[in-house]
Amino acid sequence: MRKTGLAIVALVVLVAGYLGAQAYSSHVFERELAHTLDRLRDDEQWQVARDRAERGWFLSRGRLRLAPRGDEGWRLSLPYEARHGVLTTRLSGALRLFLSDGGSNDERMLFGDLLDAAEPRWTAAFHTLDRRVEGRLDIAPFEVDVDGERFALGDAVLDLEGRLGDVRVQGRVESLRLDGPDAKITAGPLRLESRYRFADDGSFFQQRNELTLERLDFRGSKRQDVTLSGVRYSDETRLDEQLRVDLAISLDEAQASGERLLSGNLKARLDRIDGQAARRLVEQVKAILQEQGGEVTALDEAQVERIEPALLSALGDSPRFILEGVTLTSPLFGVDVRGSGELIFDGQDSQALNLDALLEGDAEPWRERLNGRFSWHGVPPLLALQLGLPPETRQIELRIEQGRLLVNGQPLASVR
Repeated sequence: MRKTGLAIVALVVLVAGYLGAQAYSSHVFERELAHTLDRLRDDEQWQVARDRAERGWFLSRGRLRLAPRGDEGWRLSLPYEARHGVLTTRLSGALRLFLSDGGSNDERMLFGDLLDAAEPRWTAAFHTLDRRVEGRLDIAPFEVDVDGERFALGDAVLDLEGRLGDVRVQGRVESLRLDGPDAKITAGPLRLESRYRFADDGSFFQQRNELTLERLDFRGSKRQDVTLSGVRYSDETRLDEQLRVDLAISLDEAQASGERLLSGNLKARLDRIDGQAARRLVEQVKAILQEQGGEVTALDEAQVERIEPALLSALGDSPRFILEGVTLTSPLFGVDVRGSGELIFDGQDSQALNLDALLEGDAEPWRERLNGRFSWHGVPPLLALQLGLPPETRQIELRIEQGRLLVNGQPLASVR
């Protein structure tokens, strides 16, 4: 009898512990979801809401609604179902994109109404202990006719993994095709990799993107066939005490009618931009966009005066553009060019500059702050002749001194 009593007590403890863990898992999921929605609202770029919410220890349901502020042309709806486990909550749902014309009440779904395709489906897993999220979005293939041209998208998938403050995104599109009356373009596979890192207080932000297109073919009835292979683009933006942007582009090979045309790459960087001033400038531009309903065709005098102090402060550390390297090779044209260099904007006493004068065409005070040097090797004879240099010239040194351009030590006007 005593053993039976102990077994019952143990069972009760286990059941209570399990139910407690379930309740905690459900609570943590709801808390983190609410925190994420609050962050989106605080960004002031989005209208965010949750409705049809049913909360439970084992199962929760609801719908998330997301729309950009100042733009009534589209909104996103995400119905979801969440199954809570002790260590993991697993979610599934659909992605519904609604489009409207000029904010009218006549909304149409992109997938289902405008496109004859199934709505995208998504799944996710939220890990209770480390707050990590894994997600996947699947988009089924579809085709659509627009103004006499037919666009087709192959299988597409987007994977997400991370936690608040550090998120990785990977995407893949198997194929893209555009058929027109006189030409056809096919491309793919297309791959995307991104990572976003940020601090809650806004003191740090980093974003890295990498886009790779394996192949692109252009077939035209009136033009040569063109094939691009190995197209890669990457960038990285880092904002802490300073703002820094890195950029890289490369092309393995371009062919025209089966003959190798060219290949090349470029790598560059922009740095030494004051971070605090850059943050103020971004906030001011956001505020202007919001006041203007999301669109600004031109800045008026008051808006220029509003952003000018932050913009000029951002230049105080003497921004620098570095061309780390550029290559262009073409066996067809006998070209093999290499280049590198840097350009610096003198930011000393930058507050003395006048942004309004620059916009009105008075660029001289800004131009005379430019200094730099670029070296080019393997310069084609035709370019040398256009610069007024002997055709056998293969190396060119470009110098910028207080805004004046010198070519191999001579002012540009004198070498022409």
